[in-house]
Amino acid sequence: MLDHILQCVQGYESEHGISPDVVYINPFHYEGLIRYHPKLFSSVNNVPLGFRLIIVPSSNLLHPRAASLTRCHNLSHVA
Repeated sequence: MLDHILQCVQGYESEHGISPDVVYINPFHYEGLIRYHPKLFSSVNNVPLGFRLIIVPSSNLLHPRAASLTRCHNLSHVA
């Protein structure tokens, strides 16, 4: 799951020439990250990702999607 999220980030960087500020994920993705990469969420060993994770309902988002908040005009619409 983390590999796929990082591929989304790299794809966004290649397409837009800037790093994304956020990556939208659904609860299933979030649970996978917690299960397989608990150190990402540890208060002791905080790992900076360089972007924020925003969790949206599964019905709105099937796959992770990277975005830039500075470029978003309508934050209520998720890809």
